[in-house]
Amino acid sequence: MTETIKKLAMGCGIAAAFFVCLEFILMAVGVVPLYERADPFVGFSSYAPLFVKRTMPGFGEIYETAPNKTRWFNPQRFPVHKAPGTTRVFCLGGSTTYGRPYDDRTSFSGWLREFLPSVDPTRRWEVINAGGISYASYRVARIMEELIEYEPDMFIVYSGHNEFLEQRTYDKMLRTPETIRNLATLASHLRTYSVLHDVTYEQSAVYERSAILSTEVKAVLDRSVGPDAYHRDDDMRDAILDHYQTSLMRMTFMAKRAGAKLILVTPASNIGDFSPFKAEPGPQANKPHIQKADSLKWIANQALEEEHYKRALAITEQALKFVSRDAQLLYAHGQALKNLGQPQEAHQALIKARDEDICPLRAITPIRKIVIEVAQEKETGLVDFVQIVREHSPDGIPGSELFLDHVHPTIEGNRILALALIKKMTDENIVTPVTTWNDATITKISEQVENTLDEQTHAMALKNLSRVLMWAGKEKEAKQLIDRAVTTTSEDGETHFHKATLNRRTGNNQAALFHYQEAVRLAPWNAAIYQGYGSLLSELGQKMKAREALETAIRLDQTQVEAYYDLGIVLEDLRQYAQAETAYRTTLKLDPNHADAHNNLGIILAIRGDLEAAATQFAEALRIAPNHQNAAKNFARAQSRLPSH
Repeated sequence: MTETIKKLAMGCGIAAAFFVCLEFILMAVGVVPLYERADPFVGFSSYAPLFVKRTMPGFGEIYETAPNKTRWFNPQRFPVHKAPGTTRVFCLGGSTTYGRPYDDRTSFSGWLREFLPSVDPTRRWEVINAGGISYASYRVARIMEELIEYEPDMFIVYSGHNEFLEQRTYDKMLRTPETIRNLATLASHLRTYSVLHDVTYEQSAVYERSAILSTEVKAVLDRSVGPDAYHRDDDMRDAILDHYQTSLMRMTFMAKRAGAKLILVTPASNIGDFSPFKAEPGPQANKPHIQKADSLKWIANQALEEEHYKRALAITEQALKFVSRDAQLLYAHGQALKNLGQPQEAHQALIKARDEDICPLRAITPIRKIVIEVAQEKETGLVDFVQIVREHSPDGIPGSELFLDHVHPTIEGNRILALALIKKMTDENIVTPVTTWNDATITKISEQVENTLDEQTHAMALKNLSRVLMWAGKEKEAKQLIDRAVTTTSEDGETHFHKATLNRRTGNNQAALFHYQEAVRLAPWNAAIYQGYGSLLSELGQKMKAREALETAIRLDQTQVEAYYDLGIVLEDLRQYAQAETAYRTTLKLDPNHADAHNNLGIILAIRGDLEAAATQFAEALRIAPNHQNAAKNFARAQSRLPSH
């Protein structure tokens, strides 16, 4: 038995020695572990570079933002070959890093670019903003894979708000036992495993093609759906948090391999003045409890509007006994506590309200915890922006003083973050401030930056934020922003168009009509404005004016699907059935899955007497939209009138 054990031990030792030697050989030839270059969770490998090389007269070779990326990234450029004495800083993350709703100028990256030469003029500073709109951490990690090739000295990562934004499928990962997932993650650190993966990738069932995400973000926010597409899924939540931690860990490995410093920033959000996007009761709540809580929630919100805060507090406390995880109820509870002068209790309730948001477009508490734990474990720099905004907020409850919406800091908020980053860079001996770096210098630079922003820029920022709030169904908050935008820039057609859309959504058609008319006057080249204007005119019974507006929209842009559809409705109302049929058929040529167009075309065909063709159109509408009540009624009516075979 002893001899057998010796032989087994010797065999294991030889095998281990072989793999250790193989690892060293693969390291020597430049094989990079899979963990550092691919995402072990969803096979994220589709890739197009953020920066492309070109020769710029007078400057030589430079990298600049690829033209196909400027929809998501600020235009940036920097030399291919870093000059001596230069410190190159890359700022990564999502739309906060980008600088939304403004741009790079007032992002924390922009503030750093302005501040650093005055902080430490002994060095040349290059601050490159690589923040991508709607980019989640796994995409940020993929961007870093590219950036480590560009002679970085430092990475600043502000990421965490977009982790739940994209529609992703974790079913396969969740079905895999945790032990297997952990072993696979550990194996991905080995170069031997990486080589085997590369050789067998095309045949491997582990990395299915369907699991590879597209190169660019396909966010729920950019689609026609809204918060209704989100539902409570605690397993998905845990998987996304696990994935977030993996992405941050990958970034620490890459920064270390590139010899660059790394500062992680905890993502902060507005909890005091921004209600949750969507609420659902906890999974344990039964129907009677849900109904009771909904009634109490409505009463509580009425009490808050009437400033009866003690009553609101009592009602929310009662309701929370029935549904303890309703985000909107928790928010109302927090508002009552805040207005009653109980900031600590209010802060706890508002944090929980944010964390229970079914549409979590604000980084939840575990995100901050993960950032801190990764920074501590990997000994990277850390700026706890969550704590900083709390210290700068009234009663320690971050709200509209430092945030423009749910997550995007004000210009001042970004400035505060930049100054906190400079302090951390000083603590880490990355910068050595000169004696002239003081409050007076900071004030002077701040005024210079803010003077670069005109009223039009501010209005455009407010308009962009208002669009997001409209998407979220927050008409009240959206209206406040767009009203400010119209006041700031009354001669911008798109701003009036946006206000018209908002007024129409809230049922104020006369106000909507005024702003559509202003939009048409100021932007007569905009097809979308004419489409909305024509649609409202049709709704108001002004059919001939509606026809004129919709035909103008089509003349300006022949791909305007809804303009053709709305024109079909107008022509049908004018009893010009042949032309209406043409409009509906053009709609379906542009969008074959337009259920309403199929239904309306069916009506035209039925009027013409072609019941069989009409029934086909009604059936197609039902195939696309099974709950389409009008199509169902029309189909049944057409079927009943068809001769039996």
